[in-house]
Amino acid sequence: MLVQEFRHRRPLALLLPFLVIAVLGPMLIGHCGVTKAAARPLPAPRAWPGAELPPVMLPGAAGLPAVAPVALPTPPPAAEAAPIVDLDHIRLERGRYVGTAADGRTVELTLDPALQKRADEVLRRAGVAYGAAVFVSIPDGKVLAMTGRSRLEPQRTVTDLTLRPWAPAASVFKVITSAALLDGRKVKADGRVCYHGGGGRLLRENIEDRPRLDRRCADLAHAVGLSTNSIIAKLAHRHLDPDTLRRYVDAFGFNAGLQPSAAFPFEVAASPAEVPSEDLEFARTAAGFWHVFLSPLHGARIASAFANAGLMVGPRLVERVRGLDGQVTEPRAPEPVRVIPADVARDVGRMMVGTTRFGTARGAFAGGGRRRLGYEVAGKTGSLSRAKPYTHYNWFVGFAPAGHPQVAFGVIVGTDGRNIKAAEVAREVLKEAALKDGRSNTLMARK
Repeated sequence: MLVQEFRHRRPLALLLPFLVIAVLGPMLIGHCGVTKAAARPLPAPRAWPGAELPPVMLPGAAGLPAVAPVALPTPPPAAEAAPIVDLDHIRLERGRYVGTAADGRTVELTLDPALQKRADEVLRRAGVAYGAAVFVSIPDGKVLAMTGRSRLEPQRTVTDLTLRPWAPAASVFKVITSAALLDGRKVKADGRVCYHGGGGRLLRENIEDRPRLDRRCADLAHAVGLSTNSIIAKLAHRHLDPDTLRRYVDAFGFNAGLQPSAAFPFEVAASPAEVPSEDLEFARTAAGFWHVFLSPLHGARIASAFANAGLMVGPRLVERVRGLDGQVTEPRAPEPVRVIPADVARDVGRMMVGTTRFGTARGAFAGGGRRRLGYEVAGKTGSLSRAKPYTHYNWFVGFAPAGHPQVAFGVIVGTDGRNIKAAEVAREVLKEAALKDGRSNTLMARK
């Protein structure tokens, strides 16, 4: 109606200049407009309180918004500068992945050739609509594998799919809530909680004590391993409040991305997390329903905190830079950040072993009653689906070996009907890592 009224009130002659601008403007702007649009940062996904996931996750058939690697605004001193390389066009030289920057410098990457090749191969063969995997070493944070693929949008770059929060965190968020519950001993890991329902959705009756209905009882460790929504939601409702949970959200790096650095020369978009104040919606969020999104790199870093005595590693992708004059420089290793006490990290890490031993990832790691790897893996699954277009988001974040962590990972697949799980992707990549559950680190990545 506003447009029609405007047309009725303005003579056609007055509209001619606007019509000329509308027709010729794009022709005059040309390539500049495309360049600016491509460089525009990914908008933070909105969190919805309802059952449908927000369209911003995969807007229409076009999928993810394009995100270009962030170039450094001015060349910093050579000792600290690591030029941007195109991760989709790196090459293998003398057993190392390298890339060439626009200024001709050669950038040697931390990527492990066997893990990188295997991760990319598994995602390619799976043919997932969208998928990404990031593996980092413990305790130094070197990126050993970082890859992403999309069958629906093959033009999506590695940085699009690994450094942007395009999927809901789902039940991965349960490890954050569990850390908050255990810190300060608000609850005991083996304290039993009686519950009912909460499998597909959480209602108010699921977070309140209903003795006539609460006929099943289990502890927090089983709730993490089996991803039991009602137990996590009920404990959060009893023992936490929004301000407390927000402190852990902030500590684990949500709502704050990473700026490019010499060690990791790409911008990492913030993983948005909203902690509602309304009690039922707060309990739902604590259990992994909506409101929180996660990037694969951030998922690997969260897992690293539980593997690394509460210290979340900073990512390092650049091993060294070789200039045109032959001079070699190495970036400073990023400092890890303490997010939780060591004892809390240890306790949650032990709970995450239950995921692969008897829980939601048992089929991937303990099928047939025996381990499919020579060691145990600690992890957390997460899954949510959206209806239009149908996409099932499936996470697996964790670390291995569980007894002596050497690698942490974040894997996400978005499928449109094909049956592959993120835990299966992680297992296949870990087969290439040659890890042993002992003091000796046999990870093939070079140190």
